Amino acid sequence: MNNGLLAGTLNENLGEIIAKLNELMNSFWVYIVLAMAAVVVVWGAYVGIRIAVANRNEEKINARGMVKSLIIGIVIIFVIAVGAPLLINGLSAWVGIESTGTDGAFVSGLLGF
Repeated sequence: MNNGLLAGTLNENLGEIIAKLNELMNSFWVYIVLAMAAVVVVWGAYVGIRIAVANRNEEKINARGMVKSLIIGIVIIFVIAVGAPLLINGLSAWVGIESTGTDGAFVSGLLGF
């Protein structure tokens, strides 16, 4: 009987944590995406300047490597931005909390889902 009470309490606590994560993601999602976009723009400008002022062959090779790193970083940021709401929704469904459908609405709107 003690285990059933503990399991029920654990599910309720996990449900509350998931609900709070949903609320947190909903409140900060736009700001997180804007911050990531700003980082990409600033880093892209820096890499562009490095390519423009590269005189020697070694500098050009380093600048090309930075472009590859920038593209990989953009892909990683996009995967995390799309994956976080999906992960939270999956945890919500796993715990049994009804999703309101508003988390990740920004990304869903971007992707046309």
